[in-house]
Amino acid sequence: MRVGGFLKQSLIDFPGNIASVIFTSGCNFRCFYCHNPELVLPELIQENLYIDNNEVLEYLDKNKDLLDAVVITGGEPTLHSDLPNYIKQIKLLGLSVKLDTNGTNPEMLNNLIKNGLLDFVAMDIKSPLKISKYREIVGEQFSFIQLERIFESIQHIKQSDIKFEFRTTLVKPVHSVHDIREMAGSLFGNYYLQEFNSTKILNTNCENLYSFNSQELNELQINNLNEKVDIKIRSN
Repeated sequence: MRVGGFLKQSLIDFPGNIASVIFTSGCNFRCFYCHNPELVLPELIQENLYIDNNEVLEYLDKNKDLLDAVVITGGEPTLHSDLPNYIKQIKLLGLSVKLDTNGTNPEMLNNLIKNGLLDFVAMDIKSPLKISKYREIVGEQFSFIQLERIFESIQHIKQSDIKFEFRTTLVKPVHSVHDIREMAGSLFGNYYLQEFNSTKILNTNCENLYSFNSQELNELQINNLNEKVDIKIRSN
């Protein structure tokens, strides 16, 4: 598995846990607000030195008594066929595992869940689940097949007993209040609305983009119309 970054300790990436964070290289999306372009754009991936997998596992083994968990994020981790075996090695150390994913590989996600390799899944919902809206965020290469796969991943999560959250980074004017209500209406469980941060993003040509302010986010949280979803706010 290609590891493009490694954070030895985090107190925020896996709620309630002290975790190391593994960043995988490569992604099938091109979200304009992505804050890890060096893990997404091929020309930057080539410049970014890979971290040896064994070095990461050795660190985790030596420090497992000081850690609770490992977060695997990206890029998009499920693009790597050896992800299940890598997680198995982490689980053997007695550490919990959280996966961050865009949901485009439901087969991999379902395999990981059914084999007890995940303790938590965080799935990004980029926009209302419509191909035209998704393309505004992730790029014109986004396909109907990928959209179907996202729906499938949501169902795998719904049918599992695993802890999870959905989350959306909100950007004005790309997202509207109607969009947010539509997304919330299609989900369930914990749904985090995240503030947009224009610092270090993939598309540096983006202009006139900004975040919803705290008051607007709080109003969305209070006025949530879907009783199946618990809207929460995540600030930068």
